[in-house]
Amino acid sequence: MRNDDVVLQLYLIRHAESMGNIETEEPFDVMNPPLTDHGFLQAKALSERMKNVKIDSIITSPLERAICTAIPISEISGVPIAFEPLLCEKDVCIGGKGFLHYDESDSDCEIRAEKIIKMLLEKHKGEAVAVVTHGEFLQYLLRKAMNIPSDTEVRFCVYNTSVSKINFREGKSNKLAFQNDISHLVPLDGYKTEWM
Repeated sequence: MRNDDVVLQLYLIRHAESMGNIETEEPFDVMNPPLTDHGFLQAKALSERMKNVKIDSIITSPLERAICTAIPISEISGVPIAFEPLLCEKDVCIGGKGFLHYDESDSDCEIRAEKIIKMLLEKHKGEAVAVVTHGEFLQYLLRKAMNIPSDTEVRFCVYNTSVSKINFREGKSNKLAFQNDISHLVPLDGYKTEWM
């Protein structure tokens, strides 16, 4: 850790572009859509962006689009991937034979986000952890990590393969180092990195 008071460096990553993020006539599993060809390129660009970041753990949602986003980071860093069902997208759960849709309340998502943050602080203290999850659930994780009250109407931009870093500090408020960083996509997609 760079700072003595930092007890956890958390990199929150949204999965790369999936079939569910584009308009298409192609059939796909709506509960567990795969990455698009472009999504695989985004995941590779993300891994190149992360290759000089010291990561101790990689934890991902068990949904295919998150796993396929995490794999290149694991390959380039040599850090194995751990799977966490609590990182599934909102309204998706694991059933007996796959992924199921169910109506998940905001309160349920907040509880899941709180469990994830608590687990990270207990099991990964002193580490830099990359968490790969989904756009809607990231809203809950970001608010919980930043101690933003659940009744506050705050939404964050979280583009495909965006990275947000939060430093959890001992006895102090957590610090948002950066949010929705997509600088690694500039060569690929030509995104502007300044305020839009």
